Amino acid sequence: MIIVFFILIFVMLVIVGTIFSTLNIRIQKLYFSNQNLEKMKWDYLVFLELSLFGMIKIIKLRIDPKKMARIAQKFKVKEKMRQMNFKQMKQNLPDKKEQIELVKRLKINLEEFHCVLELGTKDVLITSAMIAFLSSILGIAIARVIKKYQEEKYEYKMIPVYQNKNIINLNANCIIQVKMVHIIGIIFTLVRKRKEKQKHERTSNRRSYDYSYEQY
Repeated sequence: MIIVFFILIFVMLVIVGTIFSTLNIRIQKLYFSNQNLEKMKWDYLVFLELSLFGMIKIIKLRIDPKKMARIAQKFKVKEKMRQMNFKQMKQNLPDKKEQIELVKRLKINLEEFHCVLELGTKDVLITSAMIAFLSSILGIAIARVIKKYQEEKYEYKMIPVYQNKNIINLNANCIIQVKMVHIIGIIFTLVRKRKEKQKHERTSNRRSYDYSYEQY
């Protein structure tokens, strides 16, 4: 009886600890370049960190291309993806309006952001327009997901490249924070809506069969 009591206490502590934890997505390196037109170059290094009350680190996972390749090979990800019914999966996803609402509910906090983007196209006007558009969008997005602005923590450069060819060079790193309570809330919302949708579909199918029986 005492053992069961301690197990229940432990489970409750784990649940409470998870709910009040913060997920840190630390993108230490994000690199993409097509400077060498023969081969695209890309690299990344990401750390997923779960911190209790945003202070005590509980879990830390490292993600890089080599590790992802090993995981994909071990679990035969490519084969499983070929077997997936993406049309069915798309039907179960929320619509665009719901997706925007769910993202807002995440209450993402951008703790740091550093980015240098060099972009060029074959048309000078298109290059200038794209740089202006991306700078505006990025400025608006950053303003929405930061709590306290500090100039040294949020730096980005959009550099136009006028060489009469399509070029993109990206170097970025950032820290994104999301509270687990918001993630759990969204998961419950998605599960509930999926069940409601499936229940509605079953009810609709039953009614269509009823109508067909009435004809006879």
